[in-house]
Amino acid sequence: MPTELLQDSLTIFLGIFFEAIPFILLGVVVSSVIQQFVTQETLLKYTPKNVLLGCAYGSLIGFVFPVCECGNIPVARRLLKKGVSPHIAISFLLGAPVLNPIVIVATLAAFPYQIEVTIVRVVISFIIAVLVGVLFSFAPKGSVSRFAADEPEPESCGHNHSANESMVQNALTEFFEMGGIMVLGGAIAALTQVFIPREVILELATNPSMAVLSLMLLAFVVSICSNVDSFFALAYAPLFPLPALLGFLIWGPMMDIKALVMLRTTFTVKAIILMALVSGLLTYIFAMALYLFL
Repeated sequence: MPTELLQDSLTIFLGIFFEAIPFILLGVVVSSVIQQFVTQETLLKYTPKNVLLGCAYGSLIGFVFPVCECGNIPVARRLLKKGVSPHIAISFLLGAPVLNPIVIVATLAAFPYQIEVTIVRVVISFIIAVLVGVLFSFAPKGSVSRFAADEPEPESCGHNHSANESMVQNALTEFFEMGGIMVLGGAIAALTQVFIPREVILELATNPSMAVLSLMLLAFVVSICSNVDSFFALAYAPLFPLPALLGFLIWGPMMDIKALVMLRTTFTVKAIILMALVSGLLTYIFAMALYLFL
């Protein structure tokens, strides 16, 4: 492998790494707070029994736990361990990276004169998160999450720890586990970007359908955090129509290379594949429909 390619790969990897680590840390901290201070009864008490309302509830939890796609996986895993149904956790997983105040403000800042970008991004992300969650509500128990439905959480490690000590211990454990997985996913994303020239992706934007597909593929490959992806998309605004940019902004936070690797810690392979395919297909359909309005 040429030295220049190695240097480019390392540069891209370090960019992904240093961008993602703070949000993974935020995710595991939120996860540890949930474990330590939010009881299973509290979570389930406010969860609607109706599947549709439950998925809507799950997708909007991001307003309470504002984490992007770098940190939502440990939170989703903690929700599952607390007894939240897999379809609700999946709605959270897909919705939280966009349906949170940090990302909404960032998108408004990137497109201050095109408020429709923020509105459409939020609305379509919410709809997709709910629809995918509802779809998974029909899946057999045990076929979605890697955790057994009745798997109890360990109450203690056998030592006497204060609440703060237990929270820190859990945060460190999850941080190193999720961080290690993120390193692998980030390395794959970096190598992919180097060996698939960006010019090739841009050349695909010769018609509406290929414009949407190329930017969705770009979002999947670059694996950029949803807190800053709107500024990345802004660089392509002079070349691509808004529907294609929205395809990038909607599907990217839901599914990318590093997320696929990290999701393996929580969900089955079949569930991950279905999640990626359905969310991608729905994003493509909505983005193509936007050509009629934008």
